Amino acid sequence: MLDKGLLRIAKHREKFNRIRGELPDSAMGKTTVAILDDFDKYYKDFPSHDKVDMDVFLPRFRRAHPMDDAQWASYLRIFGGIVPDLDEDTEHTVLADMYELKLGTQLANLLAAYEEGESEHFPTALAGLLTEYKQGLGIKEAKWIDTDIGELLAEATDSNGIKWRLGCLNEAMRGLRGGDFGVIAGRPDKGKTTFISSEVTFMANQLPEDRNVLWLNNEGPGKRIVPRLYQSALGMLTTDMVKDHQLGRLVPAYEDAVGRIDRVRVVDIHGLSHYHVENIIESNTPGVIVYDMIDNIHGFGDSARTDQALEKMYQWAREVSVKHDCIGLATSQISFEGDGLQFPPQSALKDSKTGKQGACDFIIMIGATNDPNQGLTRFIGVPKNKLQLPGRKGDPKSTVMMQPDIARYQDIKIQEAELNE
Repeated sequence: MLDKGLLRIAKHREKFNRIRGELPDSAMGKTTVAILDDFDKYYKDFPSHDKVDMDVFLPRFRRAHPMDDAQWASYLRIFGGIVPDLDEDTEHTVLADMYELKLGTQLANLLAAYEEGESEHFPTALAGLLTEYKQGLGIKEAKWIDTDIGELLAEATDSNGIKWRLGCLNEAMRGLRGGDFGVIAGRPDKGKTTFISSEVTFMANQLPEDRNVLWLNNEGPGKRIVPRLYQSALGMLTTDMVKDHQLGRLVPAYEDAVGRIDRVRVVDIHGLSHYHVENIIESNTPGVIVYDMIDNIHGFGDSARTDQALEKMYQWAREVSVKHDCIGLATSQISFEGDGLQFPPQSALKDSKTGKQGACDFIIMIGATNDPNQGLTRFIGVPKNKLQLPGRKGDPKSTVMMQPDIARYQDIKIQEAELNE
């Protein structure tokens, strides 16, 4: 049934190109393999033909494979059975069976290699096969991008998208959209978590109803982040939150601020590989993903150097943003090179000179001086900004104020205006 179905699909050039090579010859009958090989020769000899013309193909096939009349009669019955096209549902079923058989063959080979001690990364290889299987089940064809140039130009000059809480970032960048991936970096204990909390609680209610903010945490315990989310969303002191909770007002106020009680989801991923992490992503329908800290995700350690492993890691995260049509925000550290600088250069990203930088659309650097009189003053620089709008300054180099008591960042201009009221 499978062989016959594959032949009925493969008589179309476009579909032949999709399926040939997906299934090893050993998993198909010799007759099926011979016919597929001759289909391949036919398409090469007749490049203008989108479908096998049986009136042309049959004489060629018989000349290529000498046989007696009884054998030829058997082949004619096969060819007669593959002439009708499959309906869409049957074709999908045949292809699903093909990918299932392919997975079974690959798993058998992997297990054999494992038993012989030849597979050092069995869990990673297994996860890769399952990912490939799921992608195959999608049975999607690669389609060239035919979007009208006018639409693309309008998108490039359109500031719409998810906005930041900080006005200085909105002035420097267009709104964030699915597929955008950026790095947010700072020195240790200089307010990265507060910055992220301040921003994502502002972004949450801008997302479509069915999308969430997914905070992938592998720094400290994730439960420590949740109170900060409430502070950021409501702009409240902890003591005030305790009072409001006792009065039954805290949770409703938070739900109103972010959209839903589970709109911002914190998941601990300590020690997990990127395969496990992507499974978490798939089950949480994110509109924004926070990787905090992305450098600690496992599964990229087979590279010879740290910077090469990190480059793979950041490229993977960018691909996730595109694949899931969501915004990616990865936290990173600024190296000692940037210690005490108001506006560190992008080269100051820890353990990377070009790898992290090349994989992202923008880099936000949270600078801080070592002056004790400016303990809560922060400096926002965007040394890389592919989201810059025409005619706008790409790097704001703005001075802002960190407000750790309410887990927010605020533009200095806004704070000055509030003080003057």
